[in-house]
Amino acid sequence: MTMDRTRTCRECGVPLGISRTMSWNSNGTITQKGDPLHRMIFFESENLDRMWSRISEELGVTMEHLWEMVIASKSRATRAFLYRTLPWYLNLAARVVGYRTLMSTIEAQGLVMGYGKITLGGQYPARGKPQRVTVFIEDPYSLPLFCGDFKGSAEVLERRQATLTYQALDERRHQIDVTIREEKLEKELFQVEDREAPVPGDITYNPCPSCGAPRELSQFEWNLKTGVIRDTVTGRRLAFFGTAGLKAIFSELEHELGERVFDTVVDAERENTIAAMKPEEARGGFNFLRRIAALRGMGLLTSLEITETTMRASMVNPSIPQYLLGLALGVYELATGKRGIYTWKMDPGGEISVEITPREGTAQA
Repeated sequence: MTMDRTRTCRECGVPLGISRTMSWNSNGTITQKGDPLHRMIFFESENLDRMWSRISEELGVTMEHLWEMVIASKSRATRAFLYRTLPWYLNLAARVVGYRTLMSTIEAQGLVMGYGKITLGGQYPARGKPQRVTVFIEDPYSLPLFCGDFKGSAEVLERRQATLTYQALDERRHQIDVTIREEKLEKELFQVEDREAPVPGDITYNPCPSCGAPRELSQFEWNLKTGVIRDTVTGRRLAFFGTAGLKAIFSELEHELGERVFDTVVDAERENTIAAMKPEEARGGFNFLRRIAALRGMGLLTSLEITETTMRASMVNPSIPQYLLGLALGVYELATGKRGIYTWKMDPGGEISVEITPREGTAQA
């Protein structure tokens, strides 16, 4: 089973652990085949830890406290997802013979999802009910997000609260230790909702005749030894993210630190777009940008108008508003050479609309 996940399609190069478990839908979403309402996005990951640093600096909160909030929020989303989807036999195996059985699945999943190279360090005691579990991760897609994933995984297996510590072993490798506490988790603590039914769409992909994944994914290269996915055109690293987890993190940070978190995330994504996209791509028009957004699971672009001074766009099934607004600002800046300001709204049906106009007295940064 683990070998199957990390085998790649001979024709397009996409791992079978991706093509067999994920669906690229006509409505601009990516979903898990085993849980069709669990949305994913396929997005640049190197910007994440820079974004945490930026939030820390601009809002005057220590990095340690910020990471604590990110880890706690991500762990809740992870345990909600695993509670719904983790096969009962893996759950039982982890309880009876230890975490090594489960870790082989997690290691393989991490390699194909772009999370980095994950290995089990050990568990104490070696069998049965654990008190402490150690893992190592090399080249993590985002260290606090992975810590949240690991903490949530342990909590859903043990149905008990867990605490976590982490330390850098060198520039690439980190050790994470989870200690299982005695406090039990009630069932409602495994629930995080992001279950909106999507609006139908009409975008189509050219499927690989061998594995069925969109042929457009051949632009990306999976290194299944390191767990790193890269865009062969830009060289930038990507990973798959659950939208429920990221939404929960941003919501908690905004609740704790204020509305400036929203603007900081938007601006960080604006900069990410400018670094990743070429001006000619930003001017590629409706169909080109529509396909890029849908392939990443961002949603389905329904209208786009760019003039010398103004950009208007709308999208159904939007993934994460902060990312979409930052993406729109970046496209506007690349296409027009001007810094922009935006207004936006989300209608009751879930369609997001944005209008961007020039920021007075500014040019492209």
